[in-house]
Amino acid sequence: MIRLPNCFALVFCLNGIALADEVESSPLDWLTGCWQNASGEIREVWSASEDGYYFGYSVVMQGKQVVFFEQMRIDPGPAPIFNAYPSGLGPSAFPGSEMANSSITFENPDHDYPQKIRYQRDGDNLKAVISRIDDSAQRHFDYRPCPS
Repeated sequence: MIRLPNCFALVFCLNGIALADEVESSPLDWLTGCWQNASGEIREVWSASEDGYYFGYSVVMQGKQVVFFEQMRIDPGPAPIFNAYPSGLGPSAFPGSEMANSSITFENPDHDYPQKIRYQRDGDNLKAVISRIDDSAQRHFDYRPCPS
C-alpha cells in the first residue's frame, strides 16, 4: 500500500518521482463500471477518460423516484483528488491518502461528513466506506455489478 502525501511539494521531498511512477502504474480502472447495492436502490457508475480522469455519478432511488444524486470526479496525479458534487453542489475535494492495486482512500478532515472515503475492489464486487477522519460514524456500501 502506498501512503500518499497531502502536499505535492512533499512528494518530491520524499523521492516523489518514484512515488509518481508507482501511482501511474496502478490506475483506478478497477473502479470503472456500473455498481449497485443488493436492492438496486443505490447505483454508482464510473468511467475513465483517456487523460487519466475518472467520472462518476451515484443515485439513490425510492421506488421510481430519485431522492439523492451525486456527481463525482477523480483528478489524476501523484495524489489523485476525489471531487464530490452532492445534489450538483460543490466540489468538495478529498485528496488521496492511501492507494494500493485495488483500493484507494481519500481524506478531507475539514469537511463536515464524510471526511474519509474508501473504495476497495473485492473480487467482482466493489465496497465503499465513508466515515469521519477517525473512522467513526462508518457507513458501508456493498456493490455488485449492475445487471446487463
